[in-house]
Amino acid sequence: MKISQFIVPCILCTGLLSSAVVFAQRPSTDRHVPELGRFFNGVKIAAPIVEQRLAIYPVLVEDVPLLHGTWQSLDEAIAHGNLVIGEKGGGAVPLVTVENRSQETNILLMMGDVIKGGMQTRTVRHDTVLRPGQRLDLEVFCVEAHRWEGETNFSAADAKVPQSIQNSLRSGKSQLEVWRDVAANNSSLGTENATGSLERALKSPVVEKKLDAIRKRVVPEIPRGTVGFIFVHADERSTPPAVFRNLVNDGVGAGRAVGAEFFGSEELARAEFPQLLDSYAVDYVILGGSATFAQQKDRAAIDFFERVCRAGSQRAKTPGSGDGIRTEADGLLGDGVSLDSTLVHYGVQIDRKTPLQPRKPTVIWPPESQR
Repeated sequence: MKISQFIVPCILCTGLLSSAVVFAQRPSTDRHVPELGRFFNGVKIAAPIVEQRLAIYPVLVEDVPLLHGTWQSLDEAIAHGNLVIGEKGGGAVPLVTVENRSQETNILLMMGDVIKGGMQTRTVRHDTVLRPGQRLDLEVFCVEAHRWEGETNFSAADAKVPQSIQNSLRSGKSQLEVWRDVAANNSSLGTENATGSLERALKSPVVEKKLDAIRKRVVPEIPRGTVGFIFVHADERSTPPAVFRNLVNDGVGAGRAVGAEFFGSEELARAEFPQLLDSYAVDYVILGGSATFAQQKDRAAIDFFERVCRAGSQRAKTPGSGDGIRTEADGLLGDGVSLDSTLVHYGVQIDRKTPLQPRKPTVIWPPESQR
C-alpha cells in the first residue's frame, strides 16, 4: 500500500483527468464563509491510500493562511493536564463543564469526540474552540444509555463516534434516536455490553485489534503537508441507487465519497487523523465487507469536493471562541469552526436523508457571450 506522489488536479486546477483533457474552472466558493472559501481555493487532492473498501485522499493546500499558535486535540489536552471535564452541578445528561487550564494552548473539541467517565460516557455535539483559560458548559449526547453513576470527572476515550452516528448528530436526531443508533452499532459489531456503552464497544479486543491493524497500515502513508482527508467507499453495486449515482463511476468496484475533514493546520490534522480513520473504518471496513476497489476511482473524490465547494456554508452558533460554520444544502451536512478568520476544522458528509440533486455539467464551449 503505497501512496504515489501524483497530485490530482483534474478539474480543480489543470483540467487533466485520466487520458482525457477537460478545460474547466475550479468551482466557485463564493457561497462559503470567507475563511472556508479561501481554504477550498487552495486545495490540492493527492492520490489515495487504499485500505480494503476505503480510499483516503490526503488534502493539501497552497497559499492558504493557516492557524498560528499551539493547538491540541481533546485527548492531547487531557493527557497534558490542560483540559478538565466535569459534570454540570450534580450531573445533567446534555451538559458537561470544560475548562482550558493552559496559559498558551488552544484546544479543539471536535463533534463526535468521545469522553468516558463521569456519570455516563458522552460525545461532543458541536466543534468547539477553547482559548487559554476559557471555561464553559458544553452540549453533549450520552452514548451509554444504561449508567448514571461514577466519577465527577472524565478522561480521554481515544475515540470518535462512527460516521453513521456522526451523521445522526449533524442531522439533528434526538437523544433517544442516538441511543438507538449506538445500540444498533454495538449489535452490528457484536460488542453489546450491560451499560450500552459505545466506548466499551469500540474498545473491545476484537474491534480494537482490527482498527489497530488498519491504523498501522494507513497512518504512516499520510504525506507531509496534509491538512485534510476525503474518504471514498468501494461500491460493488453495478447499478447504484439514485442517491449516489452522480458520485460513482460505472462498473463494479466503483467508489462513492462518504465524507471529508479539513483542518487549519497539519499539526491538528495529524493529531485527529487516527481517530477519524477509526470512525470511518468501523462503518466502511469492519462493517462494510472485505472486498477492495477494482481500480482507483478518483472521480468520486473530485466530484464530492466540487459538490462541497458549490454547496456553500453559513455562520452558526458555537459554544466556545470563534465562529461556527454550518452546511445543509445539496444533499450535504457539514459543521465546523474558525478562529480569527482562519479555519480550525470543517467536516462534511452526505446527508443520508436527502437525495442528491443531479450534478449540472460545466459548459466549456461555446463562450458564455455566444450562448
